[in-house]
Amino acid sequence: MNSSALRGAVLLAAAVAVSGCTVAKPLVCAFSYPIDSMRNRLRAPDEPDEHEQLPPVLVAVAAPVLIPLRFVSDSLIGAVAGLFSGFASDLNVVTWNFSSPTRNLTKPFRTNARRPG
Repeated sequence: MNSSALRGAVLLAAAVAVSGCTVAKPLVCAFSYPIDSMRNRLRAPDEPDEHEQLPPVLVAVAAPVLIPLRFVSDSLIGAVAGLFSGFASDLNVVTWNFSSPTRNLTKPFRTNARRPG
């Protein structure tokens, strides 16, 4: 492992280890959101969809391009949403309006705010 890769791994581990959600949440959500999104899309539908009528050759040609492209776009969405919700989560910590600092860390569209009531 060269020094720049080691330095990057140490910086990534340090960023995830800090309690600040603004730093850690975009990094975590960049990986967790695409995986959760793909898992939700792979669930078996109740009824057959129109895409099931596509020829297998077309699916075999398009899948190696579309699946990584979808993962990259979902990673960008997760990172940006994690940045904004991480900032809001940090504000909740500053104002003592949180149940746990790490609550919803892997969910980019949710904060750690305490439930009312």
